[in-house]
Amino acid sequence: MRIDFLQRSDDTYGEYCLHCHAAAIEWITVDGRKECICRSCGERAERAIVIDPGISWWTDEGGEYWHESAGVFVRDPRRRFLFFRRLAYPFSMTVPAGHVERGEPPASAAARELMEEVGLRSGNLRLIASHHLRGDVCRRGSDAHLWHAYLLDVAAASEVAVNDEGESPVWLSLDDARSHRLTFAVARIIEQHASRLVAADRER
Repeated sequence: MRIDFLQRSDDTYGEYCLHCHAAAIEWITVDGRKECICRSCGERAERAIVIDPGISWWTDEGGEYWHESAGVFVRDPRRRFLFFRRLAYPFSMTVPAGHVERGEPPASAAARELMEEVGLRSGNLRLIASHHLRGDVCRRGSDAHLWHAYLLDVAAASEVAVNDEGESPVWLSLDDARSHRLTFAVARIIEQHASRLVAADRER
């Protein structure tokens, strides 16, 4: 996603229509899912272009709009992982994850999202990978993310409650997870780092 249509001299918050680029976005809920409608052109979309000075973002030399994100693969003793279904675009299965705030260490962002989304404390987070992922889309209009993946071991799979960003939490093996529609970043991390995610060593 390119945002060169914006003539911005400062880093101010703004929400813009994907179709007409007007700053006239209204967020709505349709069948439990978050979407938006433009009060200028009337178009509905599953996402908007959001410029938020509170999160880590930039544009590269080609004008691509980048965000930074962090997520946690929560692993139980049976090598199953906690997933849930997103209620905001992209509407797929994911792990606890979210955007890194400006100036925030990625590990702190991962711990914060873990608590906010599923109410779990971070414990001993281990970095699995950091990747620049083109094609990783989000509801704030970015199609490219620097994504940090962490691993957290828990003593047992417990029932968790997901906040208003998701539903239907479930513990799945990586093989079972592959049969679901996964977010781009989660699928890519599993594809490239499955062996590390299921490795027998368990650091406490």
